Amino acid sequence: MKQMEFIRAGILWLILLAFMSLTRPYTLPVSVLIVPFIVSGLALFMSWRAIVGLYYKNKQGKYDTRRVNLLGAIVSAVLVFALGLESLGELTPKDFLVIVLFGAVAYFYMVRSTRET
Repeated sequence: MKQMEFIRAGILWLILLAFMSLTRPYTLPVSVLIVPFIVSGLALFMSWRAIVGLYYKNKQGKYDTRRVNLLGAIVSAVLVFALGLESLGELTPKDFLVIVLFGAVAYFYMVRSTRET
């Protein structure tokens, strides 16, 4: 089961590599330029799940899938937004800090709002 997570992540990274190798951004339609960002976000998320599945365990020997997936989604989104800004030449350290702080606030808000009482 854990091997399947690594296989999925590897397939997504290979798809991203193939797309980036076989296309030229200046010849693509604007609507297709978003594809590498989506695939890189999914690849980061699947890699997160595979690595966390190996190393993270709570006291009962399992991990909270909902929190792990939520944190993985937030981390992936922050990195993809930073990559998008960098590709436009608009990423500054101040912008990166704002994106990271927004991701942290979003994570804590979502964890707090989905907490079972």
